[in-house]
Amino acid sequence: MVILKIICRSFGQRAGRSTISILALALSIALLLVISHIHEAVRSYARQVSSGADLIVGAPSQPVHLALYSLFRIGPPPPVLPWNIYEEIAGMEDVEWAAPVSTNESHRGYTVTGSTAHYMETLQLKALNFIDTSGSGTAFRNDRSAFIGANLAAHYQPGETLTIANGFSPSLKDEYQTPFVIQGVLMETGTLLDSNILVPIEGLRKIRKAHGITTDYLNFIMIKLRHRHSLFKVQQELKSTLNTPLEVVIPAFELEKLGHYQRMLNNVFMAMSFIIGVLSLMMMYFNLSAGFAERKQEVELLRMVGASPWQLAGLTLAEPMLQILVALCSGVIVYKISTLFVGSWIPVVSSITLPFEQLVWLLSLFLLGFLVACLPAWRMYGFSRRT
Repeated sequence: MVILKIICRSFGQRAGRSTISILALALSIALLLVISHIHEAVRSYARQVSSGADLIVGAPSQPVHLALYSLFRIGPPPPVLPWNIYEEIAGMEDVEWAAPVSTNESHRGYTVTGSTAHYMETLQLKALNFIDTSGSGTAFRNDRSAFIGANLAAHYQPGETLTIANGFSPSLKDEYQTPFVIQGVLMETGTLLDSNILVPIEGLRKIRKAHGITTDYLNFIMIKLRHRHSLFKVQQELKSTLNTPLEVVIPAFELEKLGHYQRMLNNVFMAMSFIIGVLSLMMMYFNLSAGFAERKQEVELLRMVGASPWQLAGLTLAEPMLQILVALCSGVIVYKISTLFVGSWIPVVSSITLPFEQLVWLLSLFLLGFLVACLPAWRMYGFSRRT
């Protein structure tokens, strides 16, 4: 108890400088944890989504672009495909299911996506149903049902109707007269799908024919195979046997390529945060060194009452270590609070916990802080022996 009082009184005499050191170290720790958490959350979400479909088929384009657009709606839509390509793929022996996706219609500037329940399951889309029954689900009730993204919930309510039109800048003649009934609202994903309207592809085809459009078109097709060992076989078969030129990508492979650059960028941010932490420890050391002269009278008094050099060194070590522990706890608290705010902008962030491996950075900072704290403690030991 006496030692704690001495440490608190010593800390109080240098409260301003010590507080700045603690805050700087705490913020660097929080930054380390937040960056690592966001990186792991994005990786986990991309891995889960890409595992839902084994192959993605589209018109000739960049493979990475096709994967990013089909899974996360990043970039412009790929060129269209004829409907018969989907029928041929769906009839292949190795294909468990194929989900055609069309994004060529719109409603007042919002993209309309036509597909099946398999597509929604692949992207892990969840929705709240408010018509007739409560609960969650993404199964279309009929050909005229529609799910709206979270960003549209402020303008539309389940049970209301909406009409769609051909193209993204349609005129009055491009609008389809048959309305869709909003079945539910999709939960927020943090992607551009939050501004999409999802409708069943079969209902979309019927409305196109009623409007006089005889050609069905798709932007891409998601494929799930019966056995994953036939992945490369089916990929080559689709490229070589079908008459139409196609781009057939394995989404997991394409995202892994991007993951390499993402890891590099993440390591850069982590290194910057670590350097900030090291600078904070250096600030703490210089603060202790600057106050060393002020503590000479304290040392002489403590030596007069019988304190040994080792006890004085221990007191000198305890003060910076206490500051480091306070900074660690404060940094973790700031990190926890930050993930709540970040999770409201990026929903996938709140869905995981930080892996234990990422805490190596914190352990490194703590050990480095211990070494920094040992320097003034050793200096105090040598000084107290001479007094």
